Amino acid sequence: TPLDHGCKFSSDVLKEGIVATAGKTLRILSVETAGMEGGEDEAFNINRVSLRYTPRQMTLLATGAQQRKVVLAVVESDCNEYGHEEKKAMGFDETGKGGKKTKLKDDGDGMDMDEDSDEETEKKPVDNEAEEEEDEEEKQARSTPIRGPVPPKPGHWGSCIRLLDPADGCSSLECIEMNRNEAALCCASVRFHSRGGEPLLAIGSVTGMTMHPLKQTASHVALYRIVNGERLQLLHKTKVDDGPVLTMAHFQGRLLVGIGNTLRLYEMGKRQLLRKCELRGLPSFVKSLQTAGDRAFVGDMMKSVQIVRYDATANRLVLVANDPFPRPITAQELLDWNTVAVGDKFGNICILRLPRGADAGAVDLSGQRALWDSSREDHIPKMEILCHYHIGEVVTSMTRASLVAGGAESLIYVTVTGRIGALVPFTSRDDVEFYTKLENCLRTDAVRPTGRDPQSYRSYYAPVKHVVDGDLCSAFNQLSYEEQSKIAERVERTVGEVMKKLEDTRNALL
Repeated sequence: TPLDHGCKFSSDVLKEGIVATAGKTLRILSVETAGMEGGEDEAFNINRVSLRYTPRQMTLLATGAQQRKVVLAVVESDCNEYGHEEKKAMGFDETGKGGKKTKLKDDGDGMDMDEDSDEETEKKPVDNEAEEEEDEEEKQARSTPIRGPVPPKPGHWGSCIRLLDPADGCSSLECIEMNRNEAALCCASVRFHSRGGEPLLAIGSVTGMTMHPLKQTASHVALYRIVNGERLQLLHKTKVDDGPVLTMAHFQGRLLVGIGNTLRLYEMGKRQLLRKCELRGLPSFVKSLQTAGDRAFVGDMMKSVQIVRYDATANRLVLVANDPFPRPITAQELLDWNTVAVGDKFGNICILRLPRGADAGAVDLSGQRALWDSSREDHIPKMEILCHYHIGEVVTSMTRASLVAGGAESLIYVTVTGRIGALVPFTSRDDVEFYTKLENCLRTDAVRPTGRDPQSYRSYYAPVKHVVDGDLCSAFNQLSYEEQSKIAERVERTVGEVMKKLEDTRNALL
């Protein structure tokens, strides 16, 4: 039976539901959440994987020549943390079920730790009935992981490399613990032409890194081979100079690595990676890296995006263009050959484009022309700002994807608080004019709980440009019918047409 009307419903018995009418019948519907825990019948599902440390980066690798299998590699690391093997040597029990306390004297911190005692377990028989009567809160408290001992000095890291199988509920295939005080910060899937295109896992790591001041004792790039799609095999490990390894990417059958303020191209050798060419003198630290054709889009930690082109005839990396505005990049996504979207740590999303003809006037900042071109900052082409929008939260990751089959691609972003948002491109001039008029009307008529002007908020660091505030437009459904009628008349539509337009835009994304 089709439903006539419906709205959200919540009670003590039913936390999330829908109350609807179908003819003369009132129905209360419940939303099943079983599919959200990994079911196969839902369009979206969630698989939770318990990790040992904080995940830093992940990448997909396709293995197997005959039977293609895709595995997920995750690098984890935590600062001011002992490694897993060090904790076990100290007698630390992560489950928190120890009974006897002993003092650690290895590091001189005199910290009390719990250990299991066989004598006490023999004296105290297990009472099964008492365990069954425990409250759910106590069980949850006991299942919460316990923070281990804190190192007395900075420079201690705990890190590991984990291999997951996405086809089997993201089950862990293998977990390799890194060396003492070594932290894996980035990873990438690379196919070297000299090795026949076999997919390899590249790991960038630092040893003994401290934040204040930012320094490290050593940096390495390790290559792993996926054996039978189940375990990792170390091929070789290359020591690098000039700073920490924060990002890397596959580039024309080679490995492009960002090391401090240096961009370096490596070829695979028998015992270590072979340096082919490099570009020095980037503003601060290479934070993110994406490649397309012979171009590399380099995200700097303080100075926004630099576009670099690889000249194969001269075997050199050439700076093509950069962004004149300082943006501390946290995430970036390549939209097309000339356009890139970036997010900074101040909560802004900006879309930059390379101007026409800029590639012809590329500047070489290395080799014989370094002294000549270093004083020609005005000669480097500048990227154009197409869109600018203030999200209000730090963007940690973004990607270009379609959430529905056959739908148009959108720019999906994730913030540091766990919020997921999307920037949907308009495909017609009518949509642009409609949403622009609707946004202008709602800026004055919509309810503002904080009293802040929406346009001023979205222009917190720079004026908002070519982006319509979707959160503000969705406030149209919360207005009274009289206010909706006034706004619909100003945009030359009916109330039903405005609500239908908002619903169609939302359905095109979800």
